Amino acid sequence: MARFLGIVSDIDGTITHSDRRLSVEALRSAHMISGRIPFVLASGNTLCFTRAVSKMLGTRSPLIAENGGILLPSYDADPIMADPCRNELNAALNLLLEHFDLNVFDSRDRVTDVSFAKTISKDEILPYLSDFKNIEFVDAEYAFHLTDKNICKGGALLQMSELMGLKPKDFVAVGDSNNDIDLFRAAGLSFAVASATDAVKKEADYVLQKGYGDGFAEMVDFLIQNDWIELEDERRDFYV
Repeated sequence: MARFLGIVSDIDGTITHSDRRLSVEALRSAHMISGRIPFVLASGNTLCFTRAVSKMLGTRSPLIAENGGILLPSYDADPIMADPCRNELNAALNLLLEHFDLNVFDSRDRVTDVSFAKTISKDEILPYLSDFKNIEFVDAEYAFHLTDKNICKGGALLQMSELMGLKPKDFVAVGDSNNDIDLFRAAGLSFAVASATDAVKKEADYVLQKGYGDGFAEMVDFLIQNDWIELEDERRDFYV
């Protein structure tokens, strides 16, 4: 198999433990590859969170936040933000708030989607969203999201890879939640950690034996041992 030129990874549940503490094994692997191959974080979380994690890991690569709604070409660059159907998102959220006591995550930090805690079931929510034709309900492992149907991690990878002079198929993707499925479909190779949802495992090319961050470390070892990625000797920036 041809070598892949980059790795794109989810954060929560993929390089962390179930309680969102960073996995030591994943940290070791992230440190080994950071600055030696494009290592793009693709999270449903906010830009400020994803940017901080990227900096602490030393990825030296662009990143994707808010399920594809925000691209950050470099650490100090201005973010590239999608133009969501904001009025419809707000209307959908307000309708849900009329019927449920939702724990909505701070909207001041979220620009292109709406996110709230999983305190009620998906089946309770979906009937209220049937009239919102441009809204996608995303059931991620650690939160529910309402987002524009045209915004997703896979689409963001396409845009980001073009900025980097690469193709989406040049990337290996790894994740655990349903919001990673379109990322898997866009990438050239995909891995689901053992703790991933059944839907994610079904879409993945490979299902790892280990879960959470240990699974990420297992994937990196597998790619290196099979010579499917090549790490540069000298660390450098992959920003654009």
